[in-house]
Amino acid sequence: MALSEVPYIRWAKSDGQRGRHRLTMSAVPPVGWHEIGFDPSSLQLFEFTPYGPTEVMDDISDLWGVDPAGVLLASSASHAHFCFAAALAGPGKTVVHEVPGYLPIVDALSVVGVKTVPFPRRFDQHYRIDLDLLARTVADNSAAVVLLTNLHNPSGVRLSVEEEQGIAVIAEEQGCHVIVDEMYRPFLDPDPGPLCRRHPSIISIGGLNKVHGVSQIRFGWGMATEPLVDLARRVFDSTTLHNSCLTDQVARAAMKRYQPLRQRGLTFATEGWKVFSRWLEQYSIELVAPAGGLVCFPRVPIAGLDGDQFQRRCLEHGVNLTPGRFFGAPDHVRIAFGLAQEPLQEALEALGEVIEKC
Repeated sequence: MALSEVPYIRWAKSDGQRGRHRLTMSAVPPVGWHEIGFDPSSLQLFEFTPYGPTEVMDDISDLWGVDPAGVLLASSASHAHFCFAAALAGPGKTVVHEVPGYLPIVDALSVVGVKTVPFPRRFDQHYRIDLDLLARTVADNSAAVVLLTNLHNPSGVRLSVEEEQGIAVIAEEQGCHVIVDEMYRPFLDPDPGPLCRRHPSIISIGGLNKVHGVSQIRFGWGMATEPLVDLARRVFDSTTLHNSCLTDQVARAAMKRYQPLRQRGLTFATEGWKVFSRWLEQYSIELVAPAGGLVCFPRVPIAGLDGDQFQRRCLEHGVNLTPGRFFGAPDHVRIAFGLAQEPLQEALEALGEVIEKC
């Protein structure tokens, strides 16, 4: 696998920031210091926590009943993901990943030299996982690792109980590890908790980046067995000495208000989806409704245009959204609806004008 150009991340840092109406934002609007109960003047410029604040490990343990020794804290969810995936899938090993899916976590493994094999999550099957196909793909390629998302990124579809059970069976019978990016899972209410509790070969990735309003502090974690965390820390120790002490202090405070921050995020998601759904009634757009979260993944509503062409057309009118090719589905776009209501309504009105003019 050649070194990836990491196209989505490069785009998100540049063209993804363009436009007055950004329907590209995949996290809730940021909170203020008072909402996490933290005085920034109290920040200390030195604090040595080699593997992150143990209080946060305990908080995660209390939330979901996992062993605190089975928690890896990292400098973002993507960092945690890479630490586990790189440790479990070395050079020449095979990684099976969903398409459409969040491909930057696949791109990151290009530096390790893995072989990647996609398996489809089909729009016409409502992005359900074909468990038999997944099992065959893993077996036929002797895959070491399977990469999944829950909620599915980019569609917002949640794993069913049958799919959760089937994934655990595949991990057991095929002898592979499964890494599940669960950044959007806390948008489910009630939150079913991490999939890692179903099988010791499943790793759940989480963080404070999406629902909690503190995305820019870049704080994530992985939950697994203690031996897997110890293995992942070999990669952690190869990529950084420790996380930022400033991030650790803010994360420690935010975790103490985990549920109030989550409820705030749920409000943005719920109200945003209501606004989007009302807007959607005016247009003939093919869409699998998300179970939660802040994004959906419709087919491009204009015949003859792919996601990139439609995005450029929208940008001419000040509206930005994410082309589906970044997720492996070029005839789709990802639309985010987690803005505050007034700017969201304005953005959707502008998007509607683009559709009507095409």
